[in-house]
Amino acid sequence: MRYLYIVLLLGIFSFANAQSAKELLESALTKKEQLKFHEGIQLCEQAIAIDSTLIDAYFYKAGFHTALINKRNAAEDYKNYKAAVANYTKVITLNPKHAQAFFYRGGAHDAIGFLDEAMVDYIAAIKIEENQPEVYNSLGVCYAKKGKVEIAMSYFDKAISYDKSYGKAYSNKGNIYDMKREITKACKNWKKAITLGYTGNKRRYEAKCKQ
Repeated sequence: MRYLYIVLLLGIFSFANAQSAKELLESALTKKEQLKFHEGIQLCEQAIAIDSTLIDAYFYKAGFHTALINKRNAAEDYKNYKAAVANYTKVITLNPKHAQAFFYRGGAHDAIGFLDEAMVDYIAAIKIEENQPEVYNSLGVCYAKKGKVEIAMSYFDKAISYDKSYGKAYSNKGNIYDMKREITKACKNWKKAITLGYTGNKRRYEAKCKQ
């Protein structure tokens, strides 16, 4: 009887901890919306202290660290980069088929300027799940940064082939055409992106195309 009582207590304790960890992560998401990234990190760490196998806690924590890379303080940026990569790597260790962890870890590499590492992770994400237009777009951006504009264009086209309404890829195609001094094609793609709701190059479109 006493053994059964102890088992029940342990079960209740585990359930309470699970509930607490879940509540902490819900609070962390609120901090994300409020752009309070440091507070979000603390909440994730508290959740991990309750359950060290909680994948979402590491995933969210990594995202907060990536968001803190702001190109203003190199030392702080690198510190947040290392923390982001470590947490995404933990996610991948717990779930090797977590395509989003590979994609976002690639984004952390990209944010700090490590393009080759970023591309390795982007390709790994695609190998797990092929239908990811945002990953093809990110690969295209990496190639564009390397000056390989034709390869970049092929990845933007690939992104669009999976999602015809992906405005960001059209906008990036416009950038490539602009680099190649094909302004008519650039304007066409920027306009398409704006029509689809992506306004990242709206000013460029207005300056170069609406004359």
